[in-house]
Amino acid sequence: MKITVLGAGPAGLYFALLMKKQSPAHAITLLERDGPNDTFGWGIVFSQRTVEVLKDSDPDTCAEITRRAETWDDVAVVHRGERITVGGNRFYGIARIALLNILHRRCLDHGVEIRFLTNVADLSELGPSDLLVGADGANSLVRRTYADFFLPLVDLRQNKYIWLGTEQPFDGLTMGFRQADAGLFITHSYRFSPTMSTFIVECPPETWLEAGLDRMSGEETCAYLAGVFKAELQGRSLRSNNFVKWLNFPLVKNKRWHHRNVVLLGDALHTAHFSIGSGTKLALEDALALAGCFAEHRTVEAALPAFERVRKPVVDEFQQAATESLTWLENVGEHLGLDPVPFAYRLMTRSKRVGYNRLKQKDPAFIARYDRWRQEHPSTGAIPEEFLDLFQKRTFAHLATQMADGTPHVTSVWVDYDGKHVLINSAKGRLKDRNMEQRPHVALEITDPDDPNRYLAVRGAVAEITEEGADEHLDKLARRYLGRDQYPPGWKLPGEVRRIYKIAPERVTPWAPFR
Repeated sequence: MKITVLGAGPAGLYFALLMKKQSPAHAITLLERDGPNDTFGWGIVFSQRTVEVLKDSDPDTCAEITRRAETWDDVAVVHRGERITVGGNRFYGIARIALLNILHRRCLDHGVEIRFLTNVADLSELGPSDLLVGADGANSLVRRTYADFFLPLVDLRQNKYIWLGTEQPFDGLTMGFRQADAGLFITHSYRFSPTMSTFIVECPPETWLEAGLDRMSGEETCAYLAGVFKAELQGRSLRSNNFVKWLNFPLVKNKRWHHRNVVLLGDALHTAHFSIGSGTKLALEDALALAGCFAEHRTVEAALPAFERVRKPVVDEFQQAATESLTWLENVGEHLGLDPVPFAYRLMTRSKRVGYNRLKQKDPAFIARYDRWRQEHPSTGAIPEEFLDLFQKRTFAHLATQMADGTPHVTSVWVDYDGKHVLINSAKGRLKDRNMEQRPHVALEITDPDDPNRYLAVRGAVAEITEEGADEHLDKLARRYLGRDQYPPGWKLPGEVRRIYKIAPERVTPWAPFR
């Protein structure tokens, strides 16, 4: 095949390499607007699982990457000046330019043509090819050109962030939370060489404006943030790599992944928030999946649908975890009152992919410390602490109410918790409304959407039914369940009156045998 790849980032380079290894007869050309030694990032990070996937598919490239990488096992959380570490998290950090240069050499060694400093402004400039791969980043020209077919959704998130570097070598993947005069600042930092670390700073928009960062030069920005994180940096400076720009993270999704002989890869196809370090991982695994589909199906017509069918569920799961993580950080203010140990636990479980049992396997000492804290600070609510995450996910509960003749009525509902009551929001006059009003004893099964073997069984009575604040509460639920700031008005019936049902738990049975 004649293959044209737009964008020589990790996704495009790795796909080109894998395809050339499959068949040296493929004529593969990568077009990249920047030079071979240009990069606007610092370091990137991989988990142990990602490295194992790379090793299985391409051991030579993996060996070069791991040889250049820094490694560590701890995640560190700095809150209220205290550093809490959680072990059992093997990571590899490498300079972005080092990774790109490794892939450059591997591609060139296998006969891939890379045209640097080639800025494509219009796809009509490209000649014909059997396959066009859009690996040209979050602002993809390929995606924009065929937007009517890919149907992209780009959601710019609220927090501002900036990508910096420092000569402070951090021992592990470190997340720090600092209250400055202007407001809250969060840092994500990790070592990618013996002497250098990535240092990402994010903050709410109100903090950014209050600090005057919208008016500062690059040097002023680095100096100001170095002052905020003086303790973490141990007095060392921050560096900008000649590129200081505050950004809002773009959450990119596409309804369709391919059109005719055109397919998207990496950030052009989807993004994952840097707080779980999955962007480059997803890009490389995209390349592996697409190349694997060509190895199995051979033709463009068969391989591209297979790629979407095989890969999309995996990406959807990671994007959901990344979105949970960034949403938690956007709303971290509600957790800042916690002591450092429970704060670190909440942070480690924020993506909903890691729970109590997995943390206990990874780092028994941390969980023992967390358990001691829980014993010293017993929960005042009926719901166990380790199951509160169910009320932060798109968790559907099954509500059982009693009919007039004594038979059960079961319905699926959105569910919330206020620290004392389980909350249901419904419309006045519905069957479950009449049942709860007349016969208040109910039961709920609240199942983890990520693990059907994990759930809460709750029995209790409706202690209060109120219309006050019910519409506002429904909008709050819509943000969690629909990803919208407001419950769609068109979904309500004319004259519909919303109600909140406050259920006082009398018996709570948690079940999580496999976590």
